[in-house]
Amino acid sequence: MTIDLHGCHIHEGWRKFNRAIEQAYLNNYRRVTVITGQGSMMQELPTWAHNHARIREIKNPQKHNPGSFTIILVKKG
Repeated sequence: MTIDLHGCHIHEGWRKFNRAIEQAYLNNYRRVTVITGQGSMMQELPTWAHNHARIREIKNPQKHNPGSFTIILVKKG
């Protein structure tokens, strides 16, 4: 699953992110890709992820594209 937050305002992006993570968790996804672009949302996303109960880990695997993150969700149970 991919969540594209590129171009969203911060509060709109936060709401979209939370809804999508909850939906991914309910659908038993283990991994979600989040695209933020390289603006202020890129700076905020790690905080959102660390404060979300459904997220186990956040990674930024692409050094050449810092505006893309991989989110690992906790197991549903």
